[in-house]
Amino acid sequence: MKRARVTEVIAFLGLERSSILEELRREGLFEGEWLEPDAAEELRVAAALMRDLGVNPAGVEVVLQLRRRLLALEGLTTDSLRRLLAEFDER
Repeated sequence: MKRARVTEVIAFLGLERSSILEELRREGLFEGEWLEPDAAEELRVAAALMRDLGVNPAGVEVVLQLRRRLLALEGLTTDSLRRLLAEFDER
């Protein structure tokens, strides 16, 4: 997948004003001009949290950190389950 400009992601999300991005950047988030696909998805989540649920930028940072941990644990769990199933199939 390709990287995208932050401004392109903001436009795609329909965020006409960039105040959400400015608030997130003050919190140290999304500081670069280009985003990898995972970061673009995080920006989508961050914008939804702020716009739809009224979460402040500090809260968004916490949510994104917890989300990253959850996704990593999900990956580890999936890998472990695959190994167990493969081992079970061998018997």
